Amino acid sequence: NFGPIESGICACGKHQGIEKKKENIRFCEQLEVEFMDSQIRRYRMVYIKLAWSVTHVWYLKHLPSYVANLLAKPLKDSSHSHSSWAP
Repeated sequence: NFGPIESGICACGKHQGIEKKKENIRFCEQLEVEFMDSQIRRYRMVYIKLAWSVTHVWYLKHLPSYVANLLAKPLKDSSHSHSSWAP
């Protein structure tokens, strides 16, 4: 979870931290998450373990290629899976 979609509203949708500020309640009792500003989503990072390595196509399209330089391989060898990608 990167954070709330709407400021001060819990993901369960039943509890609002703004209303409960008078009582100084900062956590949703149901989900046990902190009420906070939705702007926090812009700063949070998450690690997700996947079955294989994945990178954004921008890292492959940029010249010089960061991925090719990191792997010390030509771009065509390091980008075989992105050729089937289409927006």
